[in-house]
Amino acid sequence: MKRIAAYILIISAALACNEKPDLPQAGQEPALTTVSINLGTAEELTKANTPLIPDVENLIHDVWVIQFSERGVLYTGVDKFYRTNGEDGARLLTLEAEVMSGKSTICILANLNKTKTSTKTFFDIESLQQSLPDNLPQFKNTLLDMGSLIHHINTNSKPEAIPMFGYWEGSIGAGSPTLGDNNLNVTLGRMLCRVNLTIVNTSSERIKELKFTNASNKAYYFPQISSNSLPEDAYCTNPDASTFALNLSPGSIGTIYFYWAPNFCYGEENATMMTFRDDAEKTYSCYITNGSASEENCDYNMYHNCNYTITVTI
Repeated sequence: MKRIAAYILIISAALACNEKPDLPQAGQEPALTTVSINLGTAEELTKANTPLIPDVENLIHDVWVIQFSERGVLYTGVDKFYRTNGEDGARLLTLEAEVMSGKSTICILANLNKTKTSTKTFFDIESLQQSLPDNLPQFKNTLLDMGSLIHHINTNSKPEAIPMFGYWEGSIGAGSPTLGDNNLNVTLGRMLCRVNLTIVNTSSERIKELKFTNASNKAYYFPQISSNSLPEDAYCTNPDASTFALNLSPGSIGTIYFYWAPNFCYGEENATMMTFRDDAEKTYSCYITNGSASEENCDYNMYHNCNYTITVTI
């Protein structure tokens, strides 16, 4: 087994809020008000060799705004959908949304139904709305199934859009966004991680296949920070969806890109593994890790919004 090291950049959400003097007092009912939401995507310092991939990853095509009260209860009737202008999306976006005043958590979902046609969607939006938990604690443990999106991506294609998530916590007053009040700044993090894989074939056989084992296709909206592992149904169990054909002749070098959902495995048992097969049916396997796999207490997690730059020599 060839030991490899994965170098990652973890980008956390940058949140900002301002306290306002006209907040509802204790015992008062929250009022419907308008806020200005300024969205941006988290920067990545590690870039792919091709400029096309980051261009896709940075774009915001559509936005869902969901609000939970101070007690964590879902406000009804305030989840809104906004389609951005332009087919190519935007890197930065400002929109006005009607929400309830007072202390709350605003959750932003992006790129859930960006497509090239007006009739086809990546996700079943109606099903997503019906399955939305009515409280914040449950939502923090909710997974988005991205299996159909991930399976669409292979060595010869790229995603049309990357699902993103961000949130804002604070107090919302009754001010007008045109006067500078209630400006909410949210940085969106991508709900996938990208593997930039370089394969150096020093063997005497052609490398013909790459298979991912224990690669997850479901991701938490909120970045997972507890020690809980992913449920079993979060992992890809379809061999056809996790096996890719290669054609890497002896002495050659190839670079390819893959996207997977984060894998919070917290141990080697469910760590994501790559297995290469050559024409002689010999296999070579290695885990994706954060640092050296020989380290004590090795970190096998794959984190969201990260680029894994990996070089494997066979």
